Amino acid sequence: MLIIGTFEHSLELEQVLAVLEHNGIARKHILVIPMDTEPTPPVRFITKARDLYAKGFEVGVSCATGSAVIGTSIGFILPWGPIFAGLMAAATGFTIAFGIYLLINKGTHRHLPKKLPEITIIVQCLEEQSIPVMETMWEYRILTVGRVPEPS
Repeated sequence: MLIIGTFEHSLELEQVLAVLEHNGIARKHILVIPMDTEPTPPVRFITKARDLYAKGFEVGVSCATGSAVIGTSIGFILPWGPIFAGLMAAATGFTIAFGIYLLINKGTHRHLPKKLPEITIIVQCLEEQSIPVMETMWEYRILTVGRVPEPS
């Protein structure tokens, strides 16, 4: 007899597997299959940074560059000189741009975890073990369960 069940990826899945093994179902008679939730292409090209801080760093560096140019130009008339004024302007521009970017985008880049894929379990057991196995699975919040006679 084959018992086929579908679980969400959770602690209950681990518990039911332990209970089934404890009740005499050998590990070699239990098949656990994680299901894919979406097809993935074989090659993925990463074109842009997906991380909030990486994008914030890019914005900060670009503003630091512009601020350094302006600071260096103004530094020719200041007593500190163009180099020190350019470095101070770059640091200030980076800090301000990075901080503003994080404040604006902090809530929009929060990635909630996707629903984890479902797990299918196939248990091979004797006919008289099928009902206790199914009851055990229902006890641990299985989504669906079915049984079929073993193909011969």
